[in-house]
Amino acid sequence: MHAPENRSWNRIEFIYNPQAGNRLIRRNVGVVASKLAEIFPYAHVRINPTTGPGDATDLARAAAKESGSDVLVVVAGGDGSVSEAANGLIGSAASMLVLPFGSGNDLARTLYGRRTVTPTMILDAFKQEGAFSAPMDALHVSGSVRDSRGAQVPKFSYFSVNVISIGLDSKVAITADKIQRKIPNTLGMSYMIGVVNALSSDRSWRMRATMERDGKLDTVERDYVLCAVGNARYYGGGFLPHPGAKINDGLANILTARPLKVLEIAKLLGKFRRGETIPADIAKYEQASSVSIEAVDSELVLTLDGEGYFADSVRVDTVPNALSVALPCSWGLPPAFQAN
Repeated sequence: MHAPENRSWNRIEFIYNPQAGNRLIRRNVGVVASKLAEIFPYAHVRINPTTGPGDATDLARAAAKESGSDVLVVVAGGDGSVSEAANGLIGSAASMLVLPFGSGNDLARTLYGRRTVTPTMILDAFKQEGAFSAPMDALHVSGSVRDSRGAQVPKFSYFSVNVISIGLDSKVAITADKIQRKIPNTLGMSYMIGVVNALSSDRSWRMRATMERDGKLDTVERDYVLCAVGNARYYGGGFLPHPGAKINDGLANILTARPLKVLEIAKLLGKFRRGETIPADIAKYEQASSVSIEAVDSELVLTLDGEGYFADSVRVDTVPNALSVALPCSWGLPPAFQAN
């Protein structure tokens, strides 16, 4: 492949979530802004903190509408903030640069091709040889969906840039989130309570999935303990359900694991953490341009880029080349990107 072509932008829209990563970004806003000014010396840097849910989407959308391909939207925060900003940039000519300041930072692992990646590493890499932009896909999610409190979400429409998880791990995440809301600053304890609760209750659900690829439809009905529909490779703070996923191939990656005993679940999660292929008698790997999933015996429990929901059914459609991301020339094209 040819070396990436260096490019620049006239405007840098620096969006940060002041609450991300135990407020780490709040203490480093000035440092990051100064480094961005060094990397892009001819661009005007505008700093915008988010103040609540949806802010990153609105700020990113406004910047893209005003400046088009001349703006680089730099998002400093966790996967939630990055996902919000991406939803504001879908279909625009603007580019997005991700600085991982959250607790999970899973999309950054995929984008930069490194299991461990920090904002300092990324900014230093950009400073060495500049930046190039590359297109990535997104997954459009729609359906009959309720939020984590059970309230119906009218006309639900969302673009996922990472992984949609259904089943056991989502049940853990939603339980932990409920505890966190009642008792702040108890992330470790709330997660462990979520794990115990999930393992001591139902660990088997049934779904009907209709997958489309190359114009052909295939419908299957199966029992599962978890299902991960991914555009990217990582989720859950470093777990790797789709180690070979390509983020720009126009396909969603679907992993479905059958119901398992507690010890088998522990072994499965260990393989996820190490990025190992799951044996065929435990999990099935599939790809599709779209997939519709219906609950057969009980509602779907799911998380979209870290946010919890309940649903009777969801439809996931791949949107090829949905947005552009900025990457450092010195690192080249990461493994998750398919060379064109």
